[in-house]
Amino acid sequence: MSSAFPSGPEDPQPGDLQPTTNRQITTSVLAGMVVGWFVVGTIQALGNAVPVVPWSLPLVLGALGIAALAYAEVLRRQVERTRADISPEAGVRALVLGKTMLMTGAIMAGGHLVYVLANLGSWEIPAPRMRVVRGLWTIAASAIFGWAGHRLERACLVPGDDVDPDDPDPGAPDAGSRKAGPVAPDEGQLDH
Repeated sequence: MSSAFPSGPEDPQPGDLQPTTNRQITTSVLAGMVVGWFVVGTIQALGNAVPVVPWSLPLVLGALGIAALAYAEVLRRQVERTRADISPEAGVRALVLGKTMLMTGAIMAGGHLVYVLANLGSWEIPAPRMRVVRGLWTIAASAIFGWAGHRLERACLVPGDDVDPDDPDPGAPDAGSRKAGPVAPDEGQLDH
């Protein structure tokens, strides 16, 4: 059975896929905050008003997040049930989509946190209040989007016999025999 993640306690080799770590997520949030600070600061330094986030942004992020959560649940059930219902290509696509959504959600949440904080001091004025409200909705939608990516990434994990399925970091060295990534069909199952 092939896997995109290494299965043993040995050190990962260059090019091996690993589950996204909390450190990588935190780094993405901080990077989003730096970009948000730069964008908001630049707009303000040029003497322009910071634009209000359109409602479409949190709505689209939330809708995509909910769709990814549904797909992650279907994928997780397929992997647990037969371990061979998905092609390796579909597994890799789901894994890459999950990682991308997780990191994008973290970056967006960090950037919009700075956006909200920059306008919080002017709560009494209608335009900054609208920026704060819409920014908070966007942070929430970004968190849902990122969490959906996390669930999708974790749906690609193939649980071993002695692994806790609620392990928050299955890629850690003490994670037992849990493997992740696309599952290759057994030799006898290729004749479907």
